[in-house]
Amino acid sequence: MDFFFNNPLLFGEETLNSVHLFIGRWFDFCMIAVTGIGSELFYTLMLPVLYWCYDKKNTIKIGTVFLFSAALNDMLKEIFQNPRPDPENLLEGIKQLNIGYLPASPGFPSGHTQGTVSFFGSIVYLTKNIYIRIFSLLLILLIPYSRLYLAVHYLGDVLGGYLFGFMTLFILLPILFVIGKKYHRLNEIILSAGIIITSILVYKILPGNSVSKIMGVFSGFLVGTIYAETRIRFDPKGNFAAGIIKVFTGLVSLLAIKSGLKVILPAAELSEFTRYFVMGIWVTFIAPYLFSRFKLLKGSSHNTI
Repeated sequence: MDFFFNNPLLFGEETLNSVHLFIGRWFDFCMIAVTGIGSELFYTLMLPVLYWCYDKKNTIKIGTVFLFSAALNDMLKEIFQNPRPDPENLLEGIKQLNIGYLPASPGFPSGHTQGTVSFFGSIVYLTKNIYIRIFSLLLILLIPYSRLYLAVHYLGDVLGGYLFGFMTLFILLPILFVIGKKYHRLNEIILSAGIIITSILVYKILPGNSVSKIMGVFSGFLVGTIYAETRIRFDPKGNFAAGIIKVFTGLVSLLAIKSGLKVILPAAELSEFTRYFVMGIWVTFIAPYLFSRFKLLKGSSHNTI
C-alpha cells in the first residue's frame, strides 16, 4: 500500500491548497455547517426522527447500513493509522481551518465521506421522492468536499471513504432485503442473543477506538426492532403536532440516557457498549412503545420516506 499512501496527489497538502476556494469567510461558515451534517450528533438525532416520524422499515435498513459502515470505518482507521494533513504545509487561511477542526483520529478512510455515502446513499436507493434524492446526492458530493476544504482530510482519505461507503451500500442493502423476508422464521430470543453476542465479539476482537459504542447502538437498534415487530402497534405517520411531541420528548430522553448512563456506569468498554445498547433499544422499542400508549402519537397508517 506504500505506493498509494506515498502518492503526493492523493496524500499531499498541495492538492488541498489547490481545491480550496478563497471566496470569503462566509463560505468557510457554509463548509463548517455542511461538514456538521456528517457528524455523529447529526446521525444520532436523525435516525430516531426518521424511525418515529416517517418510515420504520426503511429506517431499519438505513440505520443498519450506516452503523455497519461506521464500525468498519473505525476499524480501518485503526488498521491503517494514516496521518492527517500537516498545517505547516497549508496556505494561510486553510491552515487556520485545519487547526480549528482537525480531529484526533487517523485520516484514512474519511469517516464523514463513508458515513454520508452509506446514510444518504441508502436514502437515495429507498426513497421515491425526487427532491429528497437530489438533496441526498448533493450532500454526498458536498460533505466530502467540505472535509477537503477544511483540510482535515487528504484527497486519498475522501476517495477511500467513497470506496468503502459504496461497497457497504451495494453489498449490505440487497442482503437486508433478503433477511427482511426470512428473519420472522427465527426465534426472537435466539436471534437477539446472536446479535448481542456477535456485537460483543466484534468489538472485543477487532480494532477501533469507538467500535464498542457503535456495536452497542447497532445491536440495541436491531434487537428493539425484532421485539417491536409483534408487540407494538405504532405507526410513524401522524400530524405535525404529534411529530413535534415525539421528536422533542424522544430526543431529550435519548440525550438524557446518553449522559445519565455515562455518569452511572463505570468507565469500561462493556459499560460503553451497554450505554449505547440502551440508546439503540430506546429508539426502536421503548420510545415507540410509550408513543403507542397515546392515541395522538400511535399513528394509524403506513408512510414512506
